[in-house]
Amino acid sequence: MTWRCTWCGREYDEDDPPCETCGRETFERVDDASSSAFRAESYVWVCENCGREHVRNAKICTGCSHPTLEKRAVGDEDLAQEVSAPGYLDVGWPYLLGVVAVVVVVALAVTGVIPIPGLGGPPAPPEAPGEATTAAGLDLRAVESEVEGEFDAERGSERGRDDGLDALATYAVRHDVAARYDSDYEGEFPGAGAFDPDCRTDLRAGAIQTSLDPAAFDTEADLAAAIAADLLERSDYEAAIRGDAATEAVAVHVTPENTVAVAYAAC
Repeated sequence: MTWRCTWCGREYDEDDPPCETCGRETFERVDDASSSAFRAESYVWVCENCGREHVRNAKICTGCSHPTLEKRAVGDEDLAQEVSAPGYLDVGWPYLLGVVAVVVVVALAVTGVIPIPGLGGPPAPPEAPGEATTAAGLDLRAVESEVEGEFDAERGSERGRDDGLDALATYAVRHDVAARYDSDYEGEFPGAGAFDPDCRTDLRAGAIQTSLDPAAFDTEADLAAAIAADLLERSDYEAAIRGDAATEAVAVHVTPENTVAVAYAAC
């Protein structure tokens, strides 16, 4: 059995007024079959001055202090509006925004705008003045391979090759040339982690400018031998070349002054 205050609508298990909410002395019996929240009549007290609604008769408006509140019944239509289910767009909008954000980040990573290790490959090297593929009839990619062969022979052992390390060396040499010869270049080196090299020891890398002129050499092997000798004469590079690294990479670029720039990386 359920009893309800005839003034504020508070329900009780027994007919034992007064109401603890509004002090009313009269309760009415509630038919259990009609006690559903969708069918029982509920009330609010509305301020006649500002329209603020109160869940009980507070005697005075809590918004504007107006002394008169009007009791109004909340009908089925109002309740239906309050408990109506949200639409698919309302529920899914936050998730949709999250999906869009993820798609944008992945797209930027794939295109190299945002470097993320392991996703979308390494950053594309910057445009640098000079020659990146051939110079004085020599294939610079072949020169790079010959330089690595010179180092293998010097050590008496071969080192592995790694795509991430190759990309790092290529980016480093072009970045160095662009910074020296392009007054409009404002790029910054993204850091070794962006290239995700497969390193088993500490990474050592750098780029230098030499005075070697490709036109002075007849073959790729001749130029490679001169580059290798130049690097081995520099103590910091010699230590990296002769050290215990497992992989290495060499990148060669010819500057607008027809001199060789070279980057070396090992780890």
